[in-house]
Amino acid sequence: MPRRFTARPAVTSLAIAGSLVGLLTVGTTSAFAGPAQPAGKVAAQAITPVHSPRGHLDTARLTNGVVTYTGWAVDPDLAGTVRVVTSVDGRAVTSVLATGTRNDVGRIYPQFGTHRGFSGRIALPTGSHSLCWAIGNLGPGATTSLGCRSFKVVGETTSAAIPKATRAPIGRLDKVSYKSGRLTVAGWTIDPDTPTSTFIDVQVNGMRVGSAQATIARADVAKVYPSHGLNHGYNAAVPYSMASGNYLICVLALNTSTGTNTTLVCRMLTVLPNGVPAELGADTAVVAAAAIQAQAVRSGAAKAAAFATAKTPAAKIAIATRALLHQATGRSAKPPVVKGLPAFAKATPTKVVDEQAVMGKTADLGSYPAVKTGGRAGAAHSLELYTASSSLVPPGGAGDGLIGAAAVLPANGVTVHPAVPAYPAKYAKLRAEVAIDNALVHLGDPYVWAAGGPTTFDCSGLTQWAYAKAGIRLDHYTGTQAKQGVRVKTSQLLPGDLVLFGSSLHHVGMYLGAGYMLDAPDTGAYVRLDKISWFGDFSLAVRP
Repeated sequence: MPRRFTARPAVTSLAIAGSLVGLLTVGTTSAFAGPAQPAGKVAAQAITPVHSPRGHLDTARLTNGVVTYTGWAVDPDLAGTVRVVTSVDGRAVTSVLATGTRNDVGRIYPQFGTHRGFSGRIALPTGSHSLCWAIGNLGPGATTSLGCRSFKVVGETTSAAIPKATRAPIGRLDKVSYKSGRLTVAGWTIDPDTPTSTFIDVQVNGMRVGSAQATIARADVAKVYPSHGLNHGYNAAVPYSMASGNYLICVLALNTSTGTNTTLVCRMLTVLPNGVPAELGADTAVVAAAAIQAQAVRSGAAKAAAFATAKTPAAKIAIATRALLHQATGRSAKPPVVKGLPAFAKATPTKVVDEQAVMGKTADLGSYPAVKTGGRAGAAHSLELYTASSSLVPPGGAGDGLIGAAAVLPANGVTVHPAVPAYPAKYAKLRAEVAIDNALVHLGDPYVWAAGGPTTFDCSGLTQWAYAKAGIRLDHYTGTQAKQGVRVKTSQLLPGDLVLFGSSLHHVGMYLGAGYMLDAPDTGAYVRLDKISWFGDFSLAVRP
């Protein structure tokens, strides 16, 4: 069912002397704190960012064709290190960080510490030149000009020339994390034109919130680029206040000379409100997979050894749900008789039975209001066998292919790795298994209102997509999906059944077992594992 979506702040480019140096997010009101500083700093504070940076160009002297310059720079909104960009004849050619010791500045701005000085050198060829300096802004605000100076180089005093455009930096953003007011990014970067360690800028939603130098030893990088040496890794911890929500985290690899900088791969980071389970975290995924696996082992649908090679929660869920479905439909051994549970009865597309002999007692679904149970007549097509010719082309929706503002799971095994195991040879697949597999592989894909795949989904778009892959046609609307199959009671739930919420049927997910479902919850979220009881208004279930 199409859900509400929230407006995102506009992002515009920020240029100095015609060269792109960053992005500016328009219309934000978040609080920020800047990056860690050298010894002597005071603790960073969260300040509503409204001011442009300030500073002063103290000296700029020409000697033998080389201009040496000094000054200081701060950003009143953040405790982060600011960057001073130098332009020659209207072209930005180099930049330096204001990290030098300036006790006089520290006395004026004690909240920022004493490390606010900058200095640099730039060689000029023979002729007249105009050099300008500007401070790049941290967070919202404007770039601040420190003024321009004119210089004339007479004679062959130097062989140096204004640097020509060079090769762009390369690198990778390996990890992004946030905890207790600290944003951490880790990875590596190399400028192909120099073996020296280079700098990176950390950006949040297009705003630079800190800088760091890539000086950490990375033997793996040195093995691939031996001529550049060992020290090109970064692991920057930025004190930064982030309210619950979604943030685009980018790392900009800076060119040591003129030429383009490189934006390394950006990642979406979701900060959850206090008290909300970390649905994407390893802990929740592992617990969900373990509970569904326990159902399969307890009922005799699968042996524990079947999960030995399944290294991720998604793989374990796939194996467990396949086994439970095959047992429920009589394709594997009957479950053992358990006192207090009904005798096993094979389920068929036309026969809805109590599944507690297979699934165990129904987990707490946190129903509110009272669960609506059914008995609608019809066929449960999801229990039919699947053939390669069964797949349908998903009709999709208006939001297809849009980029969502939600976290995308890194394929690094740290969280839920969205991969499922292959089927054994000559395995007779049920359509429900195929649907589950095609939903599991989209764990971590963004929620986008009205989207029905292939990379973004809303709640009914996900279930529609997954079941189309299994040859079952569903509408892209929760109100009609509730009628496109057999109504099942909570004691009849099987993996693959649709679970719907609220009297208005505002949400739908795909049941997996043990009280867990797979769903695309809402704007700003992602396809994930949720416990049904977390929603609190489970209404009814349908078997397509």
